[in-house]
Amino acid sequence: MHQYCSMFEIPKQIVVQGLPSLKPIEEISTGEIIYRSLLSHNENHPALINGTTRDCLTYPDLLSKTCSLAEALRHAGYGQGTTILISSKNHLQFLVPIISALYIGATATAMNPSYTYYELEHLINISKPNIVFCSKEILEKYIAIKSKFSFIERIIVIDSPFSTLKADCLDDFIGRNIKSIVTRITTTPVNTREQVAFIMYSSGTTGLPKGVMMTHRNINAVFNTMQDPRMMHQDFRSLCVPPFFHAYGLLSTLSALSINKLTVFMTEFDPKVFLQSIQDYKLTRLFLPPAIVVFMAKSALVLQYDLSSIKETLCGAAPLKKSTEEELKRRLNVEELRQGYGMTETSFAVTINGLGVHSSKPGSAGKVVPYTRIGIRDLNTGEFAGPNTLGEICIKGELVMKGYCGDPEATKNAFSDDGWLLTGDVGYYDEDGDFYITDRLKELIKYKGFQVPPAEIEALLLTHPDIIDCGVVGIEDPRAGEIPIAFVVKAENSYLTEKDVRKFVKGKLSPEKWLRGGVIFLEEIPKNPTGKVLRRELRKMVTQFKSKL
Repeated sequence: MHQYCSMFEIPKQIVVQGLPSLKPIEEISTGEIIYRSLLSHNENHPALINGTTRDCLTYPDLLSKTCSLAEALRHAGYGQGTTILISSKNHLQFLVPIISALYIGATATAMNPSYTYYELEHLINISKPNIVFCSKEILEKYIAIKSKFSFIERIIVIDSPFSTLKADCLDDFIGRNIKSIVTRITTTPVNTREQVAFIMYSSGTTGLPKGVMMTHRNINAVFNTMQDPRMMHQDFRSLCVPPFFHAYGLLSTLSALSINKLTVFMTEFDPKVFLQSIQDYKLTRLFLPPAIVVFMAKSALVLQYDLSSIKETLCGAAPLKKSTEEELKRRLNVEELRQGYGMTETSFAVTINGLGVHSSKPGSAGKVVPYTRIGIRDLNTGEFAGPNTLGEICIKGELVMKGYCGDPEATKNAFSDDGWLLTGDVGYYDEDGDFYITDRLKELIKYKGFQVPPAEIEALLLTHPDIIDCGVVGIEDPRAGEIPIAFVVKAENSYLTEKDVRKFVKGKLSPEKWLRGGVIFLEEIPKNPTGKVLRRELRKMVTQFKSKL
């Protein structure tokens, strides 16, 4: 295990440091890195394929589209100091404004197209975009939003050939601002440590969503990590399921483009399209949220397709249950099913199960990546603790965000006085430096003073053959403080009862973890686009369920 720290900070063997980096982080803009990659790829190979529609964008096409849009933006007066918003489902044109913004030193921000007016108003007030790129499906929503915010100067639709009085289409905007298609460009130099490349959104450990500022140096460090042969295979063709408006989907795809690799993506998850894409394009690397891993481990549909091309599956965005991991490995006959752990505030994964001698242990989120240090603060004492001690995960390094956009108070609260990012996640590491994520600090159930991680109960429930999915939360109890309640999705044609589930847990876990709050059966567990259980929604369901009794 590689552990390094200063003698003036924290004793050795307490803070775990990642492997030494293989190369320094480039002090050039992320846009310049991507531009050089696109420029070097002269052959007409696909860069992006929409697995849902089968449409393709080649490397030369992507180069000309991004260069042309960048020059059009410059001609229209946009550059450093500009913030560009993109809001759409995954689409071939989604990354064009993103990459163009990187070329000209502008800041890009991405928003979920399903956000309501209320959610959009809050987020737009954070990033204050000057120009909006969106899909025609949600155009009217952004036209209404534009009328409320004077800093939004124009709207451009990315997936329509027609302009309107209130919005340009992408081709018309480019054609009005440059005379001909551009395939060469001079990128804008930036201070990589200070210039914000992306504003992404996170609730942090508490409160309303906040805008996470990722610098060009943060993103360049992500690229180096993704291209480290100790971390990942470098000969790959990827399938990206997570949305591009999430850091997981966006950065994994941009990293592939920066080294001329193919990425197949989906507009939205469809089991048959997902499996057909793997089979037809012989994809070797899958970026998946845990919900899709659960599907692959349990669905009979998976057995109808040839998935033998898969070399590695990377699971992020939420902890993956050990039993699910082992089940999928057996089913697909693959060794490389690797988890990573990170958060929007760390740009990407800060731990990952690597290759070879750094390979994974079942249930582990892996070892610390280069450029990063991680410590565990004891939940009771607040002091840094050694191996096998449960505590809050704290992080320092080149992947850690610059701060929260326009919110110095939230930025201050996100860090300790000595500069550690306080994640609000609970976990531990073992003697080999492998990390295990158990739960969110704010989601721990406190039963008579005992700390009960919902993820532990969920992991057990998923081992039951009649349970497809589940979620656990704590509910108030006058005697115990909180007691666990489970939400369960049964397998088809199952006769599982609440009594069966409670008996199953009671026979496996200690008394503080028994399902004293009961069991509620659902058709589907509410989750966000990256697969995290929406526990707040489950808590609302508890209230609604009780009101009907």
